[in-house]
Formats: sequence, C-alpha cells, structure tokens
Amino acid sequence: MENSAKKNEKIKLTPEEMFNIFLECSVANVPVKQILERYHIKPWHLVEIRKMVKEASLEALSNKGRRKSKKQYVTLEQFQSVCRELDQTKDALAAVGHELALSKKRVN
Repeated sequence: MENSAKKNEKIKLTPEEMFNIFLECSVANVPVKQILERYHIKPWHLVEIRKMVKEASLEALSNKGRRKSKKQYVTLEQFQSVCRELDQTKDALAAVGHELALSKKRVN
C-alpha cells in the first residue's frame, strides 16, 4: 500500500533542480538512469525537462536585441498630481525669471 502511494505522488522540482538535472544528463558517458533515480523521476520527465529548456532557449535567443522596457501604468490621481506639481513649478520659474529681469533693470 505504501509503494502505491509513492508511485502516485507527484514530484515537485524547482526550476533550478530541473536545470541541474538537464545539465547532469547532458554530459557524455554519464549514467542517466542513476541521475533520474537520485531525483526520483522517470525518463519521460527528463524528456519534458529537455523540451522546456529547448523552448525557453529558443524564445530567449529569438528575442535577443529586441528587449523593450516594461510599460508602467500610472493612475489618474498620480497623473493629476504630477500635472499640478508641474504647473506650480512653471509658475515659480516664471516668477523667478520675472524678478531676475526686474533686478537687472534696477542695476542698469
């Protein structure tokens, strides 16, 4: 009864463990069966891991050079707050510029 429970139990491997299995099994003249037994996985799991690594590699290589920055979304409140701050900054800059022009006239 205990053996059947272990057979039905699904193996959960982290992505790092799967990649390590892939690397270990990719080396020439290694006993793949022993590696799979150590991780308690079946040969078809290795086939799935190889397929995932291949798909991820092809995707990464096909997108090389076309990396785009992720779009950032801003809420309406944040946008309005920044617009108000920009308007205040413009007004303050205009006031400073006006005062500078007046002070230059006084000096001359």
